Amino acid sequence: MRADKRKIITLLEEKDFSGLNKLPSLEKAVTILISLSYDKQSPLAWRAIEAIGLLTAELAGTDPDRVRNIVGRLLWMIRDESGGIGWSVPEILGEIVRNNPVLCEDIAPIIASFHEEKMLTPGVLWALSRIGQINADTVKYAVPIIRSYLSATDPMIRACAVKAIAEMGDAGSSEELEKMKTDTSAVSLYENGELVKKTIGELADQAAKKSADDVSRNRS
Repeated sequence: MRADKRKIITLLEEKDFSGLNKLPSLEKAVTILISLSYDKQSPLAWRAIEAIGLLTAELAGTDPDRVRNIVGRLLWMIRDESGGIGWSVPEILGEIVRNNPVLCEDIAPIIASFHEEKMLTPGVLWALSRIGQINADTVKYAVPIIRSYLSATDPMIRACAVKAIAEMGDAGSSEELEKMKTDTSAVSLYENGELVKKTIGELADQAAKKSADDVSRNRS
């Protein structure tokens, strides 16, 4: 197991996601990746989170029941108060739904249901944004929930809410997004394998443009 973990860490450090798909046991790899996902100040943890989604898509091709079992285990973890590893579960589940949109479509509302858990809120919003990036219709029902966090006091929560709106588009958020363009609070968000620092104002500008496009489409 230690040798496997070292191999996986090396692949993550090299951002070699295709190499992870070639490991002999994808299910074992997912277990190791979950154990590497807790330190969200590290890009390695975020790469592990992203990799779990990719590996479950590969695994679903031959054994979809195993993917559902992994999801069940993660849901157990998020409800278990004994350890901090559960705090990365919303993001992990988001990647699984993103990569298995048909098999795991029913999991999206379950992810959203944890939004009131303060420690989980940023992860829930992040997960919804990742799912929405691929299929906005799957999580469109959650837009009012996301919109309610645009005025949150926590910059990370605001940032994740703005990012989710940017991915889904929401004409109803246009006014709030315009106000947020002057928000200079900076956060680090995962993007293309790295943690990238951005201001909420920058994110709001991107989201406002998307929302404006939605307004134009609705009028046409």
